[in-house]
Parts: sequence; structure tokens; C-alpha cells
Amino acid sequence: MSEIPYLTTGHMYKKRLDKSGQGSAELILIIGGLIVIVLLVGSYISNITEKTQNNMQNLLKTERDFLINKI
Repeated sequence: MSEIPYLTTGHMYKKRLDKSGQGSAELILIIGGLIVIVLLVGSYISNITEKTQNNMQNLLKTERDFLINKI
């Protein structure tokens, strides 16, 4: 077994050094996954907003045409 060196920064605090980069790789994967989730949710919300806006425009146009024809 290889010994893992510790870096002492205070009286009672020891920080474990990670030579293999496992922690950094996991952090990058977590952040990447969160970015993908945020982009998917943003796309979904954007699609809902666009559909709602189109429905409102069609409704207003229909009601306007109905009122114009009624006059």
C-alpha cells in the first residue's frame, strides 16, 4: 500500500492530498451534469412559453376578427 501524504495547515487540521485527480474529475462530472439539466429545463420552459404566446396571439386575433365582423 502506498502512503497518502497529508498537508498540515493548522494545529488540528489535516488536508488529504489527492494525487490521482479523482475529486476533480467527480466535481467536473457533477458540474457538467448540472449544466445539462439546467439547459434541458430552460429549453422545456422556453417551448412552453412559446406555445403559450402563440395560443394567446391566436385567441386575440380570433376575438378581434369576431368583434370586427360583429360591427
